[in-house]
Amino acid sequence: MSRTDGEARNNRWVQAQNSRLETIRGLRRHHVTLVRPSLRRRRGRVAVVTDAACGLPVDPTTGRPVLGVLGEHLEIVPIPVMIDRGHRDQRPEMYPEYSPELSRDLPLALAQGLPVRTSRPAVGRIGQVYQRLHQQGFSAVVSIHLSAHLSGTYDAAVLAAESAPLPVNVVDSHHAGLGLGQAALWAAMQARTGADLEWVTANVNGMVASSRSVFAVPSLEQLRRGGRINRIASVFGSMMRIKPVLELRQGEIAPLELTHSMNRAVSRMQEAAISHVQQIDAADTPRLGVQYCGNLQQAQDLADKLQPHSSEPVPVLELPPALAAHLGLGALGITITKDGHPLLRTPPGYLS
Repeated sequence: MSRTDGEARNNRWVQAQNSRLETIRGLRRHHVTLVRPSLRRRRGRVAVVTDAACGLPVDPTTGRPVLGVLGEHLEIVPIPVMIDRGHRDQRPEMYPEYSPELSRDLPLALAQGLPVRTSRPAVGRIGQVYQRLHQQGFSAVVSIHLSAHLSGTYDAAVLAAESAPLPVNVVDSHHAGLGLGQAALWAAMQARTGADLEWVTANVNGMVASSRSVFAVPSLEQLRRGGRINRIASVFGSMMRIKPVLELRQGEIAPLELTHSMNRAVSRMQEAAISHVQQIDAADTPRLGVQYCGNLQQAQDLADKLQPHSSEPVPVLELPPALAAHLGLGALGITITKDGHPLLRTPPGYLS
């Protein structure tokens, strides 16, 4: 499959999200009439904030996520990425999260084995986002972030929320990449159709609790450099030529299976994803997505095999730089999410 075919696949996925938004809008219109007419007056008052570890389709010319109409309700906080070129008289070069230069230089740096790291967004930077949303007329924010076990971004958001000029509910997604991106999209869709702060928060918490992410990396070295695993595990894995299948378990990186070839790791990852989907009720609309770093063809082949098990087109998305910096070239991941139609199921305590 060519890159053009892959872009067409992702375009179909974007169209599916637009259809999903219209479905939610219709369900919500019906639900508001039956349950809570006052929600009509709350339309457009909740904003959603996430961070640049989220996996979303990007514009190849700018590197920025394609958000469409949801961009009115969804803000993405950048995560700084730094490349150390080994020059004693120079500090590591810091890149804006969305820049053509980063898209060009990061794969080269990873291939050359240069130290690449990330830094959590500054508390003040997140606070500025909350302040701007308040000035734009929003009355509340749901702030959904990369797993607190993987980054300090969640903690920074909690600190920023304490001095925000509007109510902010900060959610630890326990995920990264597409798992985080899907949660942010889902929240923005809810906000776009007029849901209030408690409603959006309850539904997003439900979604992230039922999502699953599995991934494989050809080497543990990049994870070790980023402090995501310890040195002993990395050295042992390299000596034994282990290609691990990993998962995010309660937000932490945990081994699912140890294999000795990347092909076997990908096969095992595929089996685990399909097994998980088979446990999901079809009414809950299971969705699968694939992310990759430098191995597009392998990712597209995997997506083809997963397509029969997904309720909509399987997107093939490049890992955001904030994650690629830690997973390295050749990384491959699958995310499974579901949402069903929670607008027909009032969150606990919502009407009390």
